Amino acid sequence: MAQASGFVWIVPPAGMARALDQYGDKVLAAVQAVADFIAGKMQADARRNAKWQDRTGNARSGLFAVARREAAKDIVAIYLSHGHTIYYGIFLELARGGRYAIIVPTIEKHLPELKRMLDDLFK
Repeated sequence: MAQASGFVWIVPPAGMARALDQYGDKVLAAVQAVADFIAGKMQADARRNAKWQDRTGNARSGLFAVARREAAKDIVAIYLSHGHTIYYGIFLELARGGRYAIIVPTIEKHLPELKRMLDDLFK
């Protein structure tokens, strides 16, 4: 126990700071796990439900989702996009007034589940 001017710390401030850092790391690891799970579901869903006729299979298999911890370290982002080799992915998303879009509808479809899982995590 540390003592400072009549005050006794049961857990010294340095120990509390260390514990808070460890707790934060555990929280971010749990958020990353949720994001990884949802990203996998988004990718599978987008590939399965894309409305266009995929003659070669490249466009469908070129849909990718990934959850990544950003440089800020306290942000986890989920990305769903056409892979870099599918240069025409933007056309598939925007042509005909977005009638064949799959990226935004897939994200919107999975947002409620993502929110529910994160809410459960922080109960």
